Amino acid sequence: MKRIQFLLSTTLLGCAVVAHPAFAQNAPAPAAAQPQVLQEVVVTAEHRTSTAQKTAASVSVRSGKDMLTQGRYQLADIIEDVPGISGGAANGVNTGIQGLGSDNPATSLVIRGVPSNTGAGGSAITTAASAAIYVDDVYNGIGGSYDLDRVEVLRGPQGTLYGRSATAGVVAIHTGDPNTTALSGQVTAEYGNYDLRHVTGDVNVPLIQDKLAVRLSGNEYERDGYYSADGGAVASADTRVKVLWTPTDNFSALLGYAQEYNVNHTGGISIDPQSTYPSQGNAGAFKYTSQPVPPPSENNFHQYWGNFNLNLGPVAITYIPAYRTWYQNAGVTVHSAGLDAVQTVKTPTDRFMTQELRIRNTDNDAKLKWQAGFLYYDNSLSNSDNLYSQTPLPPLGFMPGYLFQSATTKSTTAEGGFAEATYAFAPDTRLTGGLRYDHTQVINSEVYSAFQGAPLSLAPAQGTRDFSNLTYKVRLEHDLTPRNLLYAMISTGASPGDVTITTDSSNQPEVQALKAETLTAYELGSKNRFLDNRLQVNGDVYFNDYAGFQTVGENVTPSASFPTFETLVSPMKSYGAELEVIARPWDNGTITANGSYTNARFGNFAQVPGFDPNTLFSTKVVPKVAPFQGSVAYDHRIPIGDNTLLLHGDVHFFTAHDTASIPVAWQAAGVEPFDHVPNEAVGDFVATLLFGPHYSISAYVRNIADTRFIPDTYSVNYASPQTGGPPILTAGEPNLSDPRTFGVILTAKY
Repeated sequence: MKRIQFLLSTTLLGCAVVAHPAFAQNAPAPAAAQPQVLQEVVVTAEHRTSTAQKTAASVSVRSGKDMLTQGRYQLADIIEDVPGISGGAANGVNTGIQGLGSDNPATSLVIRGVPSNTGAGGSAITTAASAAIYVDDVYNGIGGSYDLDRVEVLRGPQGTLYGRSATAGVVAIHTGDPNTTALSGQVTAEYGNYDLRHVTGDVNVPLIQDKLAVRLSGNEYERDGYYSADGGAVASADTRVKVLWTPTDNFSALLGYAQEYNVNHTGGISIDPQSTYPSQGNAGAFKYTSQPVPPPSENNFHQYWGNFNLNLGPVAITYIPAYRTWYQNAGVTVHSAGLDAVQTVKTPTDRFMTQELRIRNTDNDAKLKWQAGFLYYDNSLSNSDNLYSQTPLPPLGFMPGYLFQSATTKSTTAEGGFAEATYAFAPDTRLTGGLRYDHTQVINSEVYSAFQGAPLSLAPAQGTRDFSNLTYKVRLEHDLTPRNLLYAMISTGASPGDVTITTDSSNQPEVQALKAETLTAYELGSKNRFLDNRLQVNGDVYFNDYAGFQTVGENVTPSASFPTFETLVSPMKSYGAELEVIARPWDNGTITANGSYTNARFGNFAQVPGFDPNTLFSTKVVPKVAPFQGSVAYDHRIPIGDNTLLLHGDVHFFTAHDTASIPVAWQAAGVEPFDHVPNEAVGDFVATLLFGPHYSISAYVRNIADTRFIPDTYSVNYASPQTGGPPILTAGEPNLSDPRTFGVILTAKY
C-alpha cells in the first residue's frame, strides 16, 4: 500500500508540474466534437505505418484509452472481444502435475484453435509457444498492461515478419512513447471490491525541445483472492522508463528500462467435485474446503532495450536489441487424490537476449515495397522444481517423500533471416511474397528423480537438439473500390522442437524430445466500409493444417498418484470464420459486433509401445476452444454542457466446450466430465463522465450476472478412470472464472 501511495503522490506531483502556467502553451486543446463517421486506425502490423483497413491481414486493434476507462488492463480482458482468440498472458506460476511454465507469457494464448505444446509433466519450463507476444517490438517483452497506446492482434502465421513462435499469430502491444514537443502527465486510481487497489500513471517531460524527452510510467495493483482473501491474493508493481533522442530528422534512438514484480498466493481453499454432480460441471457442482496458505510465490522481470531508426533516404534501418531477466521463487499448493502437497519452483537464473535488425525501402507509393531482417535469440536458465508428496514438507534433497524433483540447466539459441516484398501490378492489385529461415539449438543438462527412484542425469551431449525451419507467405490482394479490399493468402508457421526428461511407462526417468512442427494456413478475407464510412464489415475464412501437435504433458497412466508421461504426436486441423462489424447508425452512437466459428480437431495419435494414446481422448475436439464465440457492444456519447457522459455496455458469449481431454474409460463408465463449460454469456457496463479534457470518473460492473464457470486455464489430474471415479481437481490453479466485480476509476491528465 505504501508503494501505491508513493506512486500516486509522485504522479500527481508530475501532473501538477505539467499544469503549471509556465507550460500552458503545451497543454492539449479541448477535445473536438465526436466525429460522426468511423475513423481510420493506424497500425504497424507489417512493420510499416498503415491503417487497419488497408492491411490485407486479419488484424484487430484495441485502444489503450478505451481499455483504461473500461478497467481492462490484463491481456485476457483486452482481447476478450477479439474473434478467434482466447486466453491471455501467463505472468504467474502455473505448475503442478500438468506443469506449464510462466517465463513465456504466450503459452496461454490459443489462436484459431491452435494451442501451445505442453511441456513435460511436472516441469516449470516451457516449450516454444504457438503464438508470440511482443511489447514495444520486443519478443516476450514486459510492461504490456499499463500506459497502453494500442494492442494489435494478428491472426494466422506471421513468421515472415515476426520472429520465434509466431506460428498461429501475434499479439503486438505498443505502450506510450516519449514526446519531444509537449509536457504531459496522467494518473489513474481504481478502487473496487475484493479490496482492489490500483494506481497507474505516466509523466512525459521534453528535456530539449524537439530533441530529447523522457517518459516515466508506473503501475501498482493489489487484490484479495476470490475464494480466500489471503489464498488468492495477487499484487504487482511495475515501472518503465523510456528516453527518446532525435538529434536529426533522419535518426532516432529510444532507450528503455522496465521492471515487473509479481506476488501470487495459492491455497486458502481447495475445490473438488461433489460425490454427485450435474453433467455441466458448473460452480454448484463443487465443494470448498479450507486449506493452509503457503508462503507467497514471487517472480520478477527486468528488461533493457533500445530501438534505433536511421533513414538513409531510399532505405530505412531499424535495430532493436533487448535483454531480459526473470527470477522465480514459488510454492504452489496441490490438493489431489487425497494428497496435500506443495510444489516448490525455483528459477534463480533465466536470461533472454534478442537482437533484431530490419531494413526496408521508404517509398510507400513505390510499385515494389520490400523489407528484410535478421533475429537472434538466446535464452539460458537454471531451474529446480520439486513436487512434494506430503505435508508438512520433508527435508530437501533427492530422498523419499517426493513425487519428482528436477534440476535443469538449459540454453536455447536461434537465428532467423526473413524477407518480404509487395509488388503492385496495378494501383488496385498487389502480390506479396515472403520467406523465413530459422535455426534453433537446444542444450538441456538435467537431473531428474521420480517416485523415490534414483536420479537420471541428462548430459549436454544427450540433451542437444538442432531444428531448422523454412516458412513462406504468398498473398494476393485487390481493391474492389477505395473502401473495399479482398485478399487471399497461403502462409506457413513453424515451431521449433525441444528436449527434456520426464517419467516413462515404467515410472523411470526417460529422455523425451519434441520435433519441429509446421503449420500451413489458407485464408480468404475482405475489409469493407459502407454508407459513407458509417459501417465497417471485415470478415475472413481460414483453414489450418498442423502437421503434428506434440505434448509430453499428458498423463498416460492415467493416475494422479503415479502419473506417467510420453511424447504424443497427432496431426491437427482447424477451420473457421471470423466477422467484425462496427456501425455508427446515428450521432454519438456506435454498435460493435464480433464473432467467430472455430472447428479444431486432432487426428489419431501415433502409437506408443505399451499403450494406445488415443484412449486418453474420448473426443478428437481440441479442448479450450469454443465452437462459437462473440460479443456485442454499444457505446453512446451524451453531451452535458462542457462535460460528456460516455455509456458502454457489452455482452460476451461462447458455446459449450471442454477445457481438457478426458480418457475413453471415463466416458465408457458414464462419468460426466468435470472439465466441461456450458453455453455462457457475461455482461459488462461502464459509465464515464468526462469533465473537460483533464478529468474523468468511471464506474464499472464486470460480469453483471455473477456468472461462474470453469475457465480455459483449468486442468484436471486423473484418478483411476477404470473404476469410474471422478476426476481430481488441482487446487492452486485458477479454479472458476472471475465473479462479479465493480469499481470506480478516477483519472487526471494534462
